Amino acid sequence: MAMKREDIQYRGYRIIANASGARIHPQNHPIDGNSTEESLANAKAHIDAIHKEKQKLRPAPHIGTFDDYVEALTASMPADHECAMLSAHYKSEGKRLTAAELAKSAGWDSFSSANRFYGKLGKRIADQVGLDLTGRDEQAWTEALATFDEETRQWIMHDNLAKALVHLNMV
Repeated sequence: MAMKREDIQYRGYRIIANASGARIHPQNHPIDGNSTEESLANAKAHIDAIHKEKQKLRPAPHIGTFDDYVEALTASMPADHECAMLSAHYKSEGKRLTAAELAKSAGWDSFSSANRFYGKLGKRIADQVGLDLTGRDEQAWTEALATFDEETRQWIMHDNLAKALVHLNMV
């Protein structure tokens, strides 16, 4: 008879645990444990330690490292409209675009579409690598991708995201 197991998502990782241990994916990292609960707790502690070390390397809590962006973009390939916005943003002068310009790059007329979908991409990336976003709306989520310039109303792409896009041949 097969041993009962738990299969959960935690901070962008998949943990599969049972009474004899756990594995953390995508690295397939083994974790010891004497019960399913202990195996899960040990796996979560391991992931928390990874995130704590990553946070020390970040320029700010809501801005990822080069490796963070590579990991997130590799784990969940952006949809075509997200790729179009990322590419246009990267190729723009100074890596600066307004929400209306981001919308146009994806084929939309309304800046609200860009805010919604670029924000959702930012949230997905933040959730994948554990970025600390301060709000619960599209603007806060977009801050995982870019910094908003109030004066020009433009989003300025984070350098580490730009470098990751080049590394992954996405631009």
